[in-house]
Amino acid sequence: GFRAPSLSELYLYYESSYGLITKGNPELTPEEVKAVELTYEHPHSDAWYWSISLFHNRYENMIDFIYAIPVLSINREGVTGMGGEFQFKWKPIDTLTFRGSYAYLDMTDRGGAPILYRSKHRGQVNVRYQAALVNIQLGIIRPAPLRYPTYIRELPERIIPELILSREVNGFTGSLHITNLFDTKYELIQDFPMPGRSWQFNLTKTL
Repeated sequence: GFRAPSLSELYLYYESSYGLITKGNPELTPEEVKAVELTYEHPHSDAWYWSISLFHNRYENMIDFIYAIPVLSINREGVTGMGGEFQFKWKPIDTLTFRGSYAYLDMTDRGGAPILYRSKHRGQVNVRYQAALVNIQLGIIRPAPLRYPTYIRELPERIIPELILSREVNGFTGSLHITNLFDTKYELIQDFPMPGRSWQFNLTKTL
């Protein structure tokens, strides 16, 4: 594989809602990767499906954002990544659907530099119930512990639930999306707290 740097990786200057500045780097060079992936899918029936994937990637000049102050995009000389992912869907009745996934990722900089903020373990579960009045989706995301090298402090695990309520009427679809449902205080990057409970309403029309 071959990938040239994107416009954001070259020229981005962005401050997040929690105060972290991210900058591009116009000196970036293209990255290359040699990848091997094996995937098995098992559709038992319309109601039950699962798949598992395993991969091994070897990067040269990998383009990456280095998490310092500010965050800066650079070329890593050599990186090896390996891992896998498991996904499933279960629909025991027409109105109820369960979806979930688990991913494992192990990335190593062959020059010995730390690779931060890539969780080795990630998982999520989503439950959708289609009622006569409204569709209800409840999702749970579990970021894994992360380390920051300056202070050697481990960021703890958190379970972050979200809720989506939606309804379609006469070609209009309205949805209310609530993230961080219980207003949990957590960080994905040390010393930069993530947003608390957030609300978003969408109204769309199909033509």
